[in-house]
Amino acid sequence: MTITYSGDELFLQLRGDLLNYLCRKLSKDEAADILQEIYLRWRRQDISSIENPRAFLFTVALNLIRDQARRQAHVQTYANTMQHLFQDKPADYDLAQHCDERRQIEYLQQALDQLPENVRHAFLLFRLDGLTFAEIALQMGISSKSVARYIQHASEHCLTALAQYR
Repeated sequence: MTITYSGDELFLQLRGDLLNYLCRKLSKDEAADILQEIYLRWRRQDISSIENPRAFLFTVALNLIRDQARRQAHVQTYANTMQHLFQDKPADYDLAQHCDERRQIEYLQQALDQLPENVRHAFLLFRLDGLTFAEIALQMGISSKSVARYIQHASEHCLTALAQYR
């Protein structure tokens, strides 16, 4: 006799294992966000065509972890670039270079002004106030994943503005 599970029952059966796996790789908040994304992707699938649901779910989890790592690396690269622009300069600093950096900052300000308010707000909380994704999510009433997307969007927009400047 074969037991047939609905998609939700099958997911609930594997949820604990998935969450344990995610918590070993990520923070608790990030793991919860990714678990939610896995569930949404699971719901969009025709599960009757999936031969090994456990393997499918863990593959989705691994891919989402990798995507998040790539996004965070991109955000970190941007943060390092921005930090370089805002560092204190020595007294013998070259004026022409200072003016060039000032123009870059103006381009960045214009780029920030073009962003939607929620994206700009999340980016500034992250960049200027130094809040974590989880802290921003809590303050703005959104998920950490949304915060990551907002910051990525703002970062890419600002980098594009800087690239056009050069």
